[in-house]
Amino acid sequence: MENLDELKHKTDGKPKYKLSGANVFVSPNGFHYVDALDAVTEISPIIDGSGLTDEEIKYIEKSLQSNPERIENQVNAIKRHLDIKDKRVLDIGCGGGLFLSKMKAEGAKVIGIELSDSRAYYAQTKHGLDITKRPIEDSYWESFINTFDVVTLWDVIEHVNYPLTTLKHAVKVLKPNGILLIDTPCRDAFYHRFGEFTYKISGGRFPTFLNAMYSSKPFGHKQILSLDEMKGLFESVGLEVLELETFHELSFPYSFYLKKFFRSDVLVKILLPLVHIFFVIFPIRNKMLAIGKKK
Repeated sequence: MENLDELKHKTDGKPKYKLSGANVFVSPNGFHYVDALDAVTEISPIIDGSGLTDEEIKYIEKSLQSNPERIENQVNAIKRHLDIKDKRVLDIGCGGGLFLSKMKAEGAKVIGIELSDSRAYYAQTKHGLDITKRPIEDSYWESFINTFDVVTLWDVIEHVNYPLTTLKHAVKVLKPNGILLIDTPCRDAFYHRFGEFTYKISGGRFPTFLNAMYSSKPFGHKQILSLDEMKGLFESVGLEVLELETFHELSFPYSFYLKKFFRSDVLVKILLPLVHIFFVIFPIRNKMLAIGKKK
C-alpha cells in the first residue's frame, strides 16, 4: 500500500479537481488529497475559555451536536464489541463532549482530546469531562502507551495533515485487544462519485458535492478515503478489521449543506422539507464506519 503521508509532499502534476475551496490531487493508486496542510505551531496545553461566546455555544449545540441519533449509533457501535462499564475511553477530537458524556453515563472512564479552546472549555464545563489540549502525536501521550480499551476518531481522520501518522499514535495508546473506531466520509459512496461525475461532464464547472467534501481552509477536509485505503491503513498499524462498512449519516443539519450549495436562505427554506422526505425514502450511504482490534 502507498504511504499516504508521503504522497502529500508529491504534488508536481496538475490537480485532478479544481474546486472552489481546494485543489484535489490524485495519486496513481487513487488516493485523493488537497495541496494544503495546516501550519504546525506549538499548542499551549492550557484551555482558555474566554472565546466561548453565546454564538459558539449555539453552534456546538445546534449544529456540531445536533444529531442525537448519531451519538447513539456511536455508543452502540462500541457495545457490539465490548461492555462499556469501567472501560477507559479516549476520544480524539471530542468537540463539545456529547459522545464522551454518554459514555461516562454508561460507566466508562473517559478522556477527550480537543485542540479548540472554546470546545474544550465547553466540554469541561457543560459535561464535567477530563479534556486534554494536546494532539495525539504529542510526546505527552507516550506515558499512556497501552492504556485505553477504546480509542475513537469521529469525523477526524479527514481533517488531519497525515492520517497514517495520526493512526499510528492512536494505536500506541490502545491496549492489546482494545478497539479503535473511525467514522469519516467515504470516497466510494454516492456523494463523492456523483460529484466526480458532474465535474467530468461539465468540464469542471459543476463539482456539486465535491465542493462540500474538500477544503484547504485550516482544519478542512484534506483527504477523503476509500474503503480499501482505510483497510490498508488499519492493517499497516497492526489493527485487525472487525467492521468496515458504509452507512447514511450527515454530521450537520440538512440546512447547513443546502446553504453551502445554494447560498440562498429563501431557496433553503423551500427545499428543506423536500430534502427531509427524500432522505427518509432514500437513506443514501455517504460515510464509512471502520472498527479495528489491536493485535
